[in-house]
Amino acid sequence: MDTYLDMLQDSLKKKLEILSKIMECQKQESDMLKGESMDMEAFDKSINEKVALAESLDSLDDGFEKVYDRIREEMINNKGSYANQIRAMQNMIGEISEKNVLIQAEENRIRLEVDNFAKRESAALRQRRDNGRAARSYYNNMKKLNYVGSQFMDKKK
Repeated sequence: MDTYLDMLQDSLKKKLEILSKIMECQKQESDMLKGESMDMEAFDKSINEKVALAESLDSLDDGFEKVYDRIREEMINNKGSYANQIRAMQNMIGEISEKNVLIQAEENRIRLEVDNFAKRESAALRQRRDNGRAARSYYNNMKKLNYVGSQFMDKKK
């Protein structure tokens, strides 16, 4: 029984580590979005890393549930014997819940920052396109104004 409880605690510790790594990735993404220019490859790499971490969280959750289902009745029937381990796991689960809430809130902020970044980039692209169009129009109009057609000059007087 102690082995199973140790497995559950190890699983929770790994989950806390993974959640911390996800929070680090979010911090990097947020910093990238706040900068003047953004490295899209680094941003994509960070997102892919978060996806891989989320997948490993899912596999940890599945393993945790399987082990917990196996020992659940024993834990419930002998709460007193495993009180310290149960309390430690409850504390870790509380930390995991807090981190999950923080991660969700940060993901929402990042989503808004990405939307704002896309709007800024779109506006800058539109501005460059409009400036190019205005410059071409000005150049074409000035070419027409300065054009002097051929003239015949009579030198007799």
